[in-house]
Amino acid sequence: MFLFFIGLQIVALVFLFKNNNFYQAEFINHSTDLVGRVYSQRAQLSEYLRLGEIKDQLALENAQLRSMAPENFIPLRNDVDSIQDTTYFQRYYYRTAKVVNSSVNREKNYIVIDRGIDGDVRQDMGVISGGGVVGVVRSVSEHFAVVMPVIHADFITSVRHKRSGTSGSLRWSGGDPAIADVVDIPKNHPVEVGDTILTSGFSGFFPANINVGTVEEIDDSDNDYHLIKVRLGTDFRKIDHVLVVSDILKTEKDSLLNKVAQEDASNSSR
Repeated sequence: MFLFFIGLQIVALVFLFKNNNFYQAEFINHSTDLVGRVYSQRAQLSEYLRLGEIKDQLALENAQLRSMAPENFIPLRNDVDSIQDTTYFQRYYYRTAKVVNSSVNREKNYIVIDRGIDGDVRQDMGVISGGGVVGVVRSVSEHFAVVMPVIHADFITSVRHKRSGTSGSLRWSGGDPAIADVVDIPKNHPVEVGDTILTSGFSGFFPANINVGTVEEIDDSDNDYHLIKVRLGTDFRKIDHVLVVSDILKTEKDSLLNKVAQEDASNSSR
């Protein structure tokens, strides 16, 4: 009986909409609105499910754009008949990676990324993000790598004060993962709150001019050097995508430095 009743209702509705222009128009309007809402919600769901893909694509585009920056190239000069022909050689290369694990509340924090030997990542490569410096690769497996971040008690790298060009060292003294210290900048080079700190390019881990952070506090109680508190450009609580940086001339430079060190040690032992 119930199914027979439902059938009669459907037949009645068909006759009603078929013979009444007003109800036809209302039905079409409401149907269109309902279908529109369904499609809109489906599009929103589809966009949400693609957020990961979109982030990956943005990270890749960021790596490609970063690779084109001038600081990643070195000039090669050849003089022929007093005419200088200059070309450029790319020194730094970038690879994208996702953060799969990290910590911020320890004395020695670590970050794990989903790219290892198979992804052409090696020990002592630099790691950066959209905000700036992240850290240095310390251990690598086939598919993963462990990064020592700036917020690690043993981390140290060379930086420079943008306005004066003076070099110093970046380190972390613990506590707040948003704040690090810059030391070894002499007091005769003025530093002000709000100044920018960049990588110097001397460490071999990072190209020059990568953002580190901004000066937040200056302690001049020391006789010779500023003690500078820097608010880091990288938010280690939210970091999810990074770029791994390789310097293809690092091995050559390190080999030369080791050779000089060995020669100095040999000369001093005589």
